[in-house]
Parts: sequence; C-alpha cells; structure tokens
Amino acid sequence: MPGKESSLPEDWFNKGNEDKQAVGILLKHSGSISVSAFLIQQMLEKYIKGYLLSKGWKLKRTHDLEELIDVVTEFDTSFEEFRELCQITTAFYFFERYPFYAGELSREEVETVYLDSLKLTGKIEKSYQND
Repeated sequence: MPGKESSLPEDWFNKGNEDKQAVGILLKHSGSISVSAFLIQQMLEKYIKGYLLSKGWKLKRTHDLEELIDVVTEFDTSFEEFRELCQITTAFYFFERYPFYAGELSREEVETVYLDSLKLTGKIEKSYQND
C-alpha cells in the first residue's frame, strides 16, 4: 500500500531519473514509442515537481505540465522557453493513457521531444545545484 508522497526534491529527481533511463533504453532498443512518450511526460513531471518543491511549493496532484510550468516561471522566467515542450508532453500522457483515433506518434517526434526534455531536466538540475 502506497504511503504519503515525499516532499523531498531529491526523491522526485531520483524517480524522474529512473524514467529518463527507461526512455533511453526503450528508444535505443526500438521499444514502444507510446510508452516512451508517456515516460517522457512522467520524467518531466517529476523533475518539475522536484524543482517546485525545492522552492517551497506545496505538492499538488496534476499531470498538466503547462500548469506546472506556469508556477515554475513565477520563480524563474527563463523556463518559459519550455512551455511548448510541456504542452506536447502533457498530450503524450493522455495519448498513452486513453484510446484515441488520432493515429500513432512517430519515433522521430518522440526522440526529438526526448532530447528537448533532457535540456529541461539539465536546466532544473543546474538550477537546483546552484541554490
């Protein structure tokens, strides 16, 4: 039975890093594109929540990365450059979780988003280390 969610940023970064590693493995070995996309969203959600928790934010249950980036930009407006990435990856969450008629994601699209996501997680890590 799950316990209470941690409010320690490091715990969120560690779980996000597990997702990051899983995506890397899936993409390298031609794994599921839709699962890779879902894990990218999960990775970013955990990194962003870790960042916000380091700023004193009270943990909120949401999978909407654009909602979270709104809060992040209150602390550092330079994160605004990742808004479109957050919109795309939020859609990845729903694409994997629910059946849609829209078609499939392309490997190229998911790989590009993954590389952009690594830029965001790197910026979060750097910001956290400099605090």
